[in-house]
Amino acid sequence: MRTRRKGNRLSALLLLLIILLLAFPAAASPPAKTSPRDITEAFFQLLAAGKVAAAYDRLFAGSPIPADKPQAVQVLRQQTKNVLPLYGAVLGYDFISEKNYGQAVARLVYVLKSAKGPTVWEFYFYRPRDSWFLANVTFNDRFSLLR
Repeated sequence: MRTRRKGNRLSALLLLLIILLLAFPAAASPPAKTSPRDITEAFFQLLAAGKVAAAYDRLFAGSPIPADKPQAVQVLRQQTKNVLPLYGAVLGYDFISEKNYGQAVARLVYVLKSAKGPTVWEFYFYRPRDSWFLANVTFNDRFSLLR
């Protein structure tokens, strides 16, 4: 009889836990990183680890660009793979600025620090409804993007 009560309590506890997890799904898993700054910093962390393809996959998640312009995305990936070694090992990155244009467009500028010199990266994100996605990215070794 005592074993049966423990089994019932355990079942009731398990049922309560399942109900709570279903009622509060955000508590069950960490929130997705969706702000433009979160997206770009995840991109740079992957880039610093030498994972160029994964970095661009993360950067373009939710963006129509890969489907609409697959050749441009491939050129950008290849250009990054070819150019970054010219600047030496990636040492880190610096966030420079973020400017919002209304509530739908954000511009972020970063400097990617490398052993032989920096590259300046400019990102534009667009939010037509609830979530941000990359609309444009450029990088070069000129400081004109730092305006």
